[in-house]
Amino acid sequence: MRRRDFVTLMAAAAVSFPRPVLAQKKPFRIGWLVFGDASLGPADQALKDALAQIGLVEGGNIRIVYRFAKANPTRLAELANELVEEKPDVLMALGGDVIRVLFDASKGSIPVVGGISDSPLRAGLAVSLAKPGKNFTGVTFLTDEMAAKRMELLNEVAPNTKHVAVIFNPQHLDDEVSFARRGAQSLGIEITTYPINNAGDFDAALRALNANGATSLFVIPSRLTRALADKVARYGLEQRLPVIAAWREFATSGALLSYGPNVVFEAKRVAGYVQKVLNGTKHADLPIEQPVKFELVVNLKTARSIGLPISRDFLLRADDLIE
Repeated sequence: MRRRDFVTLMAAAAVSFPRPVLAQKKPFRIGWLVFGDASLGPADQALKDALAQIGLVEGGNIRIVYRFAKANPTRLAELANELVEEKPDVLMALGGDVIRVLFDASKGSIPVVGGISDSPLRAGLAVSLAKPGKNFTGVTFLTDEMAAKRMELLNEVAPNTKHVAVIFNPQHLDDEVSFARRGAQSLGIEITTYPINNAGDFDAALRALNANGATSLFVIPSRLTRALADKVARYGLEQRLPVIAAWREFATSGALLSYGPNVVFEAKRVAGYVQKVLNGTKHADLPIEQPVKFELVVNLKTARSIGLPISRDFLLRADDLIE
């Protein structure tokens, strides 16, 4: 149930878009690299819907050239090169690992529009947020800089936590491990990191963290870990471990907590950038925007299943409670 609605006037402005795309004889061509498959996940589907809502209609004034990695990170570079060879008007993607390969493959020749978790400045994708100066623009979710806050929330809801297992994809473009480590150190919490480069690494990581006696699980979001959200949640329930991540999709899959930007909401904002670029706005001059909406989601069903009481004060701060 929803506790507060963060959709403010500022957020409304962020998803209201400028004039329709200029008419032309041939459809604009968008090269879209999708980490998953043709069924699309919630964020990718939200982006596709937002394109249509602002008048960018597939099969009408735009043609989308898709490439699907099917949750296999090793295919991203190959697929990015294929899209660049198609010479679309704009390249589009969601996720730091996906954006990185498009950015590298394009070699500055094609605008790249999308959303990433990391700071575009640290990632080398932009000179500044106000004026990117390179061929990437879009939105940053800044989930890495919120990692210390997530560690605080985990410590607050599960104060007996002394050893946290951190699962992450090292190919993903963010610095969340460093932020999480600093947050844990300030709380006297030990962390052990478990990198996974593909879905096959996940089971081995779970066996290792189980042997090391972790008392909580901290998942760093990426397209890969998102694809494993159900397995992550199931493991937490089986082992009676609190699981926390940045994206709502983890909590709805059964993780205990999520805190961060609403990625589905932010994905919709990317459509406005595509529209502006196709209208002729210079992509290097389009400011990269930061999140306008953050939310704390608590899965009460999971809390009961793992035997973890949560204080009323904490629950009152939540934006959503999953019963």
